[in-house]
Amino acid sequence: MKRFIIILASMLAITEQAQVHDWENPAVLGINKLPYHATLQLPSKEKECKEIVSLDGQWLFHWSRNPEERPIDFYREDYDVSQWGTITVPGNWQTQGYGTPIYININYPFVRNRPSVTSEPPKDWTAYENRNPVGSYVTFFDVTKEMLSKNLILHFGGVHSAFYLWINGQKVGYSQNSMSPAEFDVTKYLRAGKNRLAVEVYRWSDGSYLEDQDMWRLSGIFRPVQLWVRPLVHISDYHVTAEPNSDYSKATVRATVSLCNTGKKKVKNLQVALKISQRDGSFVTSVGDVTKEPSLCDTTTVELTCTIEKPLLWSAEKPNLYPFSIELQDRKGNIIEHFDYHLGVKKVEVIGEVFKINGKNVKLRGVNRHDHHPKTGRYVDDATYEEDIRLMKQANINFLRTSHYPDREYLYELCDRWGIYVMDEANHETHGYGYANQVMGEDLSFQKAHVDRAEALVKRDFNHPSVILWSLGNEGGVGPNIEAMYNKVRELDTTRPPFYDSDRRYSAIWDDSYLYPDDLRKNAEAVKDKPFMMREYAHAMGNSCGNLQEYWDVIYADSSICGAAIWDWVDQGLYRSEKGEVKSEEFLYGGDFGDKPNDGPFCINGLIGPDRKPHPHYYEVQYVYQPLQFVRDADGTIRTINRDCFTDPSDYEIIRDTIEYDDETVLNVYARLRHDTPWAQKGFVVAREQFVLQPSQFFLAFAGRDTVAEETDEGFVAPTENGSITISKTGALTSWIVNGKEMLQAPLEPYFWKPENDNQSAAHFAERTAVWKDAADKRTIKSIRVEGRQVIAEMSLPVGADLRLTYDLKADGRIMVDMDYQPTATNIPLMPKFGMRMRLPADYTQIKYYGRGPWENYPDRKRSAFLGEYEMPLSDYETEYIHPQDNGNRCDIRWFEIGNIRIDGWQPLCIRAWDYGEEDLENARHPQDIPRGRFVNLNIDLDIHGVGGADTWGKRTLPQYTIDGNQPHHYAFIISLGRRK
Repeated sequence: MKRFIIILASMLAITEQAQVHDWENPAVLGINKLPYHATLQLPSKEKECKEIVSLDGQWLFHWSRNPEERPIDFYREDYDVSQWGTITVPGNWQTQGYGTPIYININYPFVRNRPSVTSEPPKDWTAYENRNPVGSYVTFFDVTKEMLSKNLILHFGGVHSAFYLWINGQKVGYSQNSMSPAEFDVTKYLRAGKNRLAVEVYRWSDGSYLEDQDMWRLSGIFRPVQLWVRPLVHISDYHVTAEPNSDYSKATVRATVSLCNTGKKKVKNLQVALKISQRDGSFVTSVGDVTKEPSLCDTTTVELTCTIEKPLLWSAEKPNLYPFSIELQDRKGNIIEHFDYHLGVKKVEVIGEVFKINGKNVKLRGVNRHDHHPKTGRYVDDATYEEDIRLMKQANINFLRTSHYPDREYLYELCDRWGIYVMDEANHETHGYGYANQVMGEDLSFQKAHVDRAEALVKRDFNHPSVILWSLGNEGGVGPNIEAMYNKVRELDTTRPPFYDSDRRYSAIWDDSYLYPDDLRKNAEAVKDKPFMMREYAHAMGNSCGNLQEYWDVIYADSSICGAAIWDWVDQGLYRSEKGEVKSEEFLYGGDFGDKPNDGPFCINGLIGPDRKPHPHYYEVQYVYQPLQFVRDADGTIRTINRDCFTDPSDYEIIRDTIEYDDETVLNVYARLRHDTPWAQKGFVVAREQFVLQPSQFFLAFAGRDTVAEETDEGFVAPTENGSITISKTGALTSWIVNGKEMLQAPLEPYFWKPENDNQSAAHFAERTAVWKDAADKRTIKSIRVEGRQVIAEMSLPVGADLRLTYDLKADGRIMVDMDYQPTATNIPLMPKFGMRMRLPADYTQIKYYGRGPWENYPDRKRSAFLGEYEMPLSDYETEYIHPQDNGNRCDIRWFEIGNIRIDGWQPLCIRAWDYGEEDLENARHPQDIPRGRFVNLNIDLDIHGVGGADTWGKRTLPQYTIDGNQPHHYAFIISLGRRK
C-alpha cells in the first residue's frame, strides 16, 4: 500500500510538472535561443548591411483575452488567417486598439503569486477578465535559394513579455526577458519562396516578476524583427576595449572576436582583421590568423591587439570616436564578412571616494529615461531618439540612466557620437515585493533569470564607449541572486564599475535618492569608502523641480558626490488610438483606459511632454546644469567657473549684453557654441547669467490729481475723469467703470489660496493650509473709512491676523492698492500665497510684462528665467500640464499689462493669469475638462509658495520658499488704464 501511494504521488508530480507552462516556470528562460552577443553593426549602418533583411511592417494579428481562448493551431500552414486584423510591427498591441494599457508603479498588474501570473485577481482588475492576454502574429516573407545556402538567423529586438516561434508550421523555440534581443537559427525551417512566420506572445510570464518597472504595462513585438543572412562561418560576437595607459600617451586596443561554424565542413585558412581609422586618414590595423579552425557547430576566438599613439580621449564633452571595421577574411584577403563600428578611448575608475573618467573628477548631470512614445508606446523611432538626445545635450545633461532596462541599440550610438555618459541598466525590478526585498533576492528558482538579464545587458552593449556603469537593476532584491548578477557582470567586464541601488554590497557607488539637499550633504559626508550619487532625485512630476540649484551647490562642493539623475525625462502620456490611428491628441494616464489597478497621473513626471515639448522646468535644468558659471565680483569683474573637465571656456564665444529697462540696467552674459554640433548650431547658448547693475527704484511717489470717495449704500464711490471707482463695505474693489464699461467681472479683493501642484498634493498641502482657502471670504470688517484721498478698510482674518487695505485714488482712474498683514496668533499655518485676485473681461487675452520669463517661474525655480520685457497671448502665459494643477506664475514682475489694464508694483510682484478659475482647475482631470473663456482670472501677489523639488510622495517645499503666516507681510501696486507705448 505504501509503495502504491509513493508511485501515485510520483505520477501526480510528473503530471503536475507536465502541466506547468514555460511562461510560468522560472527554470525556462528560452528554448533554442542563440547566445547573447554584442551589437554587430552600428544601428545607423544597418541599412547598408547586406546581411540584414527587415521583417517590420504590417503583420496579421489576433488578440485573445486569455490563453484558453487563443487560436491554438494558428501556426499551422493550413490555418486560415485571411480574416484576421493587422498590426504594425514593431509596436505594442494596446496602442493599436487591442487590449488595455495599464499604468502602475510599484504593484504588479496581476495577483502576486510567483511564478503564476494567472491567479484569480479581484473582479474589478483588468486582469480578471483579461487573464494573461495572448497576441497571435503571422507574417510571410520570401527566401531565395541563394539565401538557403547561408546561415539564417531570426532576430527579435524586444518582445513583451514571452513568446513562442514557429516557421512553416514547425516549432522553433521560446523566449522571455522582454527588453533584450532573442535570436534563433532558423536555417533548417526555411524553404525557397514564401515562408510563414508565426509568433505567439503572452502579455505576462514569470519573467514579469522581474519587470515591475514604473511604466505603462504594454505588450507585443515592440522592437524590430530581422532576418540575418550569414555566411556559414561568421562572426558571432566581438568585444573591443580601448584603454589608455597611465599618462594617456597611448591606448591599447584589444579585440576578442568569436567565430561560429554552422556549416558541415571544417574550415581552414581564415583570418580576422581589425582596421581603425584615425583623424589624419591613416589606419591602425591588426590581423590575426584563426589558429583553431572551428568545426561543425563549434566556435573559436581570435585575440587582436594594437596601439593608438597620442589618442584622442572619449568623454561626454569631447566624444572623440575611432571608426573601425571587423572583417572575417580568407588568407588571400577576400572578405567573407564585414561590420562597421566605433570605439572610444577612455578610462573609468573608482578611486576611494572619487569617481573618475580619464583621470578627472567628473560630475554626472543626469536624467532617467523610459523608452516611451505617445502613439507607439514602448517603441521609439530613430527621429524621436535623436530629438531626445538633442534636447538633453541642449539642456546640458551629460548623463543618462536607461531606467530600468536596456534601450534600443540606436540610442547608445547617439550617446557615443553626441556625447552622453550612460548608466546601462539591466531589465530587473521587483518593487512589488518591496524595496530591497529578500523574497526575490533569495528565491534561487529565479537566480538564472536574474543572471540572464545581467548577461544580456553587458554582452549586447559592451562596445559602446558611452556606457560608463553597469546597473544590476532598480528597486530589486537583496541576497544571492544579486551577488550572482554582480559576479556575472564582473566576469564579463572589468573596465566599467557595477552599480546597484538596493544592495550596496554589490555597487561601486553608494546611492541614496530623493534626499533634501541638506540630507544629501550629510549622507555623503557619512559615506567614507565609496563615491556617492542620487540615481534618482528631483521628481519632475507636474509643476516641479524647485530648489535644483541647492542640490548642485552641495554636489559641486563635495568631490565624493559624482552626480545625480532627475526622475525623469518624458511624461508617459498616451494618445487614445484605434488600429494604430490616433483618435484624440489628449494625453492619457493611469485609469483613463479603465485600467485597474492604476496609479493615475504618476507617470506624468518628465522634463518634457510626450510630444517632446519642454516644460518650464526643463529650462531650469538647462541653467543649473550649465558647464560654466559666471560670477560678478565686488569690483565688477566677471569671473568664470568651469564645471567641465575636458573643455576650456575659450572653446565658447563669450558675449556680454547690457540692457536698460526703464530705470533698471541688467548685464546678460552668454557662452555660445563657436561651431555647429550634431545637437545644436553655431551660436547656441550653452551657459548664461544675468546681473542687475542698476536695480529698479520702483515708485517713490504716487503723484497726480486726487479724487475723493463718498459713502453710499453700495460702499465708497469715487468719481474719475471717465468713470467711477467703488470700494464696497467688505473692503473689496467691486466696480471700476471706464467710459461706461465695467472693467471688473469679479472684485479685486484679498485672496490667499492657490491650487496644489502634484508635489504639494502628495505632501497634503491643501489639508495643512485649508484655513486659508476661504480666509478672505470670512474676513470680518472692523472699520472702513475715508481719509483724504484714501479708503482704508481694517479687517480681521479667521486665521488669527489683522489685515488693512488702503486704496489711494486718482482722478484719472489710477488706483494704488496697499495691503498690510499683521498676525495676532502664533500658530498660523503656512500661507499658500499673499496677494489679491480679480477677474477681467474674457477678451483680455494679450499680455505684456517686465519681469522674469518668458517661461513660467516660481520663487524656488526662477534662476533660468531672466528679467526682460515679454509679450505673449494669455494661452502662452498659462502652462498646460497634462494633469491640471497650479501653473503660470511669473516672479519679480515690475509692470504687467493685460488688455488695456496696467499693473505696476511698488516692489516685485508674482502674477498668474488664466482664462478659468481656481475652482475649474481643481475639479479637472485633464486640460480638456476645464471650462474656459468666461473671464480672465488674475492673481496679483507679493509672494507664492514654491513648487517643491524633492519628491512627489510627501516631501515639502524648502522653508525658505514658503510664506510664514506668523510673520507680517506688506505690499502695494498701482492699477491703471493704458498700455505701455
